[in-house]
Amino acid sequence: MSQQREPSFDRIVALVLRVGAFGCFFIMMTGLIAGFFMKGPIPLEIERGGVLLMLATPVVRVIVACFLFFQEKDYKYGCISLGVLVILMLGAVFGIGEH
Repeated sequence: MSQQREPSFDRIVALVLRVGAFGCFFIMMTGLIAGFFMKGPIPLEIERGGVLLMLATPVVRVIVACFLFFQEKDYKYGCISLGVLVILMLGAVFGIGEH
């Protein structure tokens, strides 16, 4: 990866993480505030959506990094990112790491 492309790469990855973190925060706060005014399962479902976004943010970050590495023709790190994505998916599907 060239030095000229690196800052834009970092900005894109940082933007993905920032959007995920702030989005998660606002969704969970919406669920919390809705819980004060509404009864029933709707506030809980809103909060679950925030937690789901929190869990999906690192996976999306790996997908974006993998795409950017391959776009820059940096196949070594692209394959490493693809391997990390496969490990994340296998862990999510098969529950690897749970006791």
